[in-house]
Amino acid sequence: MNKKFLIVFSLLMIIMAVGMVFYLLGRKVPMDTSDSGNLAGNLQNDGLFFELDGKVYFSNSADSGCLYSMNVDESDQKRLTSMNTKYISGAHNYLYFYMDSTKTAKSVSGLGAASNQFGLYRCQTDGRRQTCVLRDFCGQVQLCGEYLYYQLKTNGGSLNKIRVDKKNNTKVADEFISPVCYDKGMIYYTGVNDDHRIHVLNTSTDRSNDFLSGNLFFPVAMDNYLYYLNGDSNYSLWRANLLTGEVQLLTSERIDCFTMDHQYIYYSVSSATSPALKRCDLDGSNQYILYSGVTNSLNVTSRYLYFRVFGDDTTTYHIPVNGSAGASVFVAQ
Repeated sequence: MNKKFLIVFSLLMIIMAVGMVFYLLGRKVPMDTSDSGNLAGNLQNDGLFFELDGKVYFSNSADSGCLYSMNVDESDQKRLTSMNTKYISGAHNYLYFYMDSTKTAKSVSGLGAASNQFGLYRCQTDGRRQTCVLRDFCGQVQLCGEYLYYQLKTNGGSLNKIRVDKKNNTKVADEFISPVCYDKGMIYYTGVNDDHRIHVLNTSTDRSNDFLSGNLFFPVAMDNYLYYLNGDSNYSLWRANLLTGEVQLLTSERIDCFTMDHQYIYYSVSSATSPALKRCDLDGSNQYILYSGVTNSLNVTSRYLYFRVFGDDTTTYHIPVNGSAGASVFVAQ
């Protein structure tokens, strides 16, 4: 009898131990030094849309900016959070974003609506295991390897980083530096305190060096080039070869904002008489008007370019990137 009891007891202990191992492994946040988040161009435009593994995660302007998921063809939309989100990134079945309770979902009431929540959050791509990584007022955020680099708005503003498992929260620089332009272990950013040159920060050491001189803004790294707006040249769009440093003017038009993929640059032209949303090839050729009007919040996925019109933050428009249709209202649930 005692022998049978010991066998049964041992088996139960083994099963419990195995179950505990799987439970702990399931709650461990996956991370890798090669991880990177959303496109820099999207994050320069508040990071409202992010594509990962065949799904798109977006801040729904029709529902107070709450985080939603959908297929790349915009089907099967699901709400993941009840509060406003932006700077959406992710990797390994996890999403990272800034969330605050300034706006809540229309269907949320009572204690959920009254609670004051804000900070950097993570959750699984199905919305489960929602966790506050950092409770503070933050600006732009980017996933750079195992860390979230973020702008901290308090105490005069700074660039900080925290590992995705909430460990090793560290100040990187006393400047309110944008971390969104991340490429191959480097963050390209515009100086804030002393100059407006483009600098490059090596995330393995968190040390910076000069890269380009001038008053240069909104850097976006793509395919061995750095794209940026040149404030010394009427905020025209330029690019620099990351290997040779050679610079090239792409369009002399004054630009408010831009995003891009591996095929096109999408940009908003600032003009008193003929403002427009335009598209061009990566070398600035084949410029084409997509929409007439003052636009902002440009975010691109593999299927659509999303944008908003000045003065209306609740309506989002979309255009197929293959040119099969013109601009229309993006219908979100």
